[in-house]
Amino acid sequence: MSKKFRIILAVCLSSLFVFFLLSGIFWYRQLRVNSANLRAHDQAIEDIINARRIDTNNSVAVDPFGDDQIVRVLFIGLDARVGQTSGHCDSIQLISVDDIAGTVDITAVPRGTYSPLPPGKGATSSDYYVSNACGLGGLEYGIKQIEKILGVKADYLVVVGFSEALGIIRSLGLPTTETLQWLRNRHGYAIGEPQRARNHSTFIKQMMIKFVPAKISTLNTALQYIVYKLVKTDLSFAQAQKIVEAVSAMDIVSHPEKIRLMMKPLFIVQDIPYDPEHIDEYLDQTLGPVKQWLAKDDYSGVSGATVQEKLLSVIQNSQDIPEFITWACQNNLWLQIEDDNKRLLAQYDLIVKYLALLPNQKDRESVIADYIIEMENRGELDWRAQAQKLLEKEAGIVID
Repeated sequence: MSKKFRIILAVCLSSLFVFFLLSGIFWYRQLRVNSANLRAHDQAIEDIINARRIDTNNSVAVDPFGDDQIVRVLFIGLDARVGQTSGHCDSIQLISVDDIAGTVDITAVPRGTYSPLPPGKGATSSDYYVSNACGLGGLEYGIKQIEKILGVKADYLVVVGFSEALGIIRSLGLPTTETLQWLRNRHGYAIGEPQRARNHSTFIKQMMIKFVPAKISTLNTALQYIVYKLVKTDLSFAQAQKIVEAVSAMDIVSHPEKIRLMMKPLFIVQDIPYDPEHIDEYLDQTLGPVKQWLAKDDYSGVSGATVQEKLLSVIQNSQDIPEFITWACQNNLWLQIEDDNKRLLAQYDLIVKYLALLPNQKDRESVIADYIIEMENRGELDWRAQAQKLLEKEAGIVID
């Protein structure tokens, strides 16, 4: 190898070394810039979601307890159909939490309790029920009649629809269809509706004992937030948390007697425990002998699979109707779908269509952020990632 050739080779190798060194420095710098952009991008997304978390967990809130240190929350299970602004008060329970005495009173009002109706609303004697006071007179009118029966004014209101009830039952890990049948069962009892109302009180008591934590943790708060978002209430999440904390301090697991069950007007009823492990047997014992005489409105006999097919068909065929999309999202219609995958898909599709109907960007971002928090807490990370892309697009967040 000639000396000249060795010099040329050395120069070339040196040039390549310098090139790769400079390239490495360039790409390293680019990697740092891209990483910084990625971090900024991720932080922008988290800022939006965390802002939503702060809004719902704000510790600076009006104390829900009154001067007497009692808070009275009226729970109404509303049977509203598609497009209705009001519905029948299907379940009525007043929960009074006494922070001084350390007790919880749950007072049931049977839906068949007599109530006056606005002039011209009642057609038959069976119309004059407190459940119809909501359906025929409107929710506000119905609440006034309920408070007259109770003899006390509620401080706050919680309204739970049919879909939301299923969602809450599912979130608590309970059998959905069977539990709903247990809660709706009145024909299996000689006394009928009053026993059904008492069963609702019993169910609430058992769920409080089982799910109100002795110590509040992040995990507990996540579940409570999911349930909170399913209901319609004038309580802020922070106020709801204060009530949960007050009940938690009562140690109701060790002292279930601190939760007292009442009824207005008074009926002689039984305390029938809710037993999810033997619920099918109980339903067969109570409803089995009378199924053949029940009206279709009470027991249709239609299989669960058929009901699910009809529900999915309604959702599929109504996705171009803005009124339906709005109603479905405001009432969490997807919660009635039993199949997990189909429910998650329907929820995402409906929310995407709902976003297109919202004119305000902040409202759209809030809907997406709430969905992300829900999917995050449910462990549905793929759906969370899908929603994050929506939020990126909505907020105009891009990677340089």
